[in-house]
Amino acid sequence: MFSAHELIVAPATVPGPGVRAIVRLAGDGLDRLLSRLFTAIAPGFAAAGEPARVVGARLARGGLGDAWGAVPVTVLHWPGPGGPIGGPLAEVQLPCSAPLVAAVVAEACRHGARLARGGEFTLRAFLACRLDLLQAEAVLGVVDARTPEELAAALDRMAGGAGVALGTSRAALLDLLADIEAAIDFADETTPDAVPVVDVAAWRAIAARLEAEQRTLAEVEAHLASRGAGSGDLPRVVLVGRPNVGKSSLFNTLVGRDAALVADEAGTTRDWIEARLDADSGPACVLVDLAGVPNGAIEDPLEAAAVAVAREQVARADVVVVCRDATAAADCAWVLPEVSRIDVITRCDRADAGAAGIRTSVRDGTGIGALRSAIATAVAAVPPRESPATLRMAVGVAAARAALAAVLPDVRAAAAGRPADEAVVAADIRRAVDALGEVTGAEIGTDLLDRIFSRHCIGK
Repeated sequence: MFSAHELIVAPATVPGPGVRAIVRLAGDGLDRLLSRLFTAIAPGFAAAGEPARVVGARLARGGLGDAWGAVPVTVLHWPGPGGPIGGPLAEVQLPCSAPLVAAVVAEACRHGARLARGGEFTLRAFLACRLDLLQAEAVLGVVDARTPEELAAALDRMAGGAGVALGTSRAALLDLLADIEAAIDFADETTPDAVPVVDVAAWRAIAARLEAEQRTLAEVEAHLASRGAGSGDLPRVVLVGRPNVGKSSLFNTLVGRDAALVADEAGTTRDWIEARLDADSGPACVLVDLAGVPNGAIEDPLEAAAVAVAREQVARADVVVVCRDATAAADCAWVLPEVSRIDVITRCDRADAGAAGIRTSVRDGTGIGALRSAIATAVAAVPPRESPATLRMAVGVAAARAALAAVLPDVRAAAAGRPADEAVVAADIRRAVDALGEVTGAEIGTDLLDRIFSRHCIGK
């Protein structure tokens, strides 16, 4: 059984060299644990109910201090009940030493803490309503981001982004639903059965509120669609081949500018470079130019590092364009991933290549159009690369918009004086609220009851 009060501990930084490491601790009894692990320098750790505090401290004698000495640490302490996870939390910054980090975690466990499960700190923040579900998922997106665009999208979700707009829209729909259901629930006290519960003026106001939320959801939907325009979500088309086969020249020709350095010497490209490639028709993609991969053993450390980076990029590819010079007899000497493959013969103006593939020349433009068409066809067959959070958000927004689209004609008709069934209208609005609640992870029952009681002053 999960408990948000158990005392937990875990390293919060990845292993490896650095200046500082962080160990995170949380749960009931945190103040006692901190006093056993560290000796605080004045003013000491914060008391319950006080604001967060940055505390200088040393490893405590009688414990870690005896083995490691008086190592200085910095503790960012939230005593609770506020803070990022809604309860006691501490982040300990200490020298980046893997044995020291392990010793602090082990000592915390010896004093009653347990090792935190994966994502448990984020889960506690979500349960304490410090994060919505989209922001909680964005934490993983930040960790897994592979490009600046992916990181920017994840940080946008962490900061609220579209989730704030959806939460605001859901709140507005809940208010409207509360008003309609309260009118239905208490109509028998004031209204004869033959008289509509909601009058024409009220229906006009309801229609205006629903139309406003429909516009908000359309804006969010457009924002989600625009995320696919960033290179983080676009298919990756990778040019691969042996050194000095004309990949960089082909790359520059395809993207329409001198993005990659070109020279006659092999090994000019040591790293990888990418650029967005827009198709005349169909989806865009990210075109990647890699260092050439030679056949045989690699002795130069710099060349070996470049090849390692190239292999990593190929492993991420959605489409691989295998390039070989018209005068060369060998293909690239590695195993390609199970993705769409396009074979290209470069510099066909220099020799008459007999190998199969699209014959190209950047000098006279031979085959460039055919290669563009082949890339566009391959990219169109690549499944969408939207993140689960973005996809689930898009599905939820679409469902909410569909529910509002279903109810708006009846509401507009009622605003024009024709009768409408308030219960049916409420049911459709509830479907929209439920759809948005699934996106953000919110509950509907308690929220709705609280709104009815607080907004309509039941009992007075």
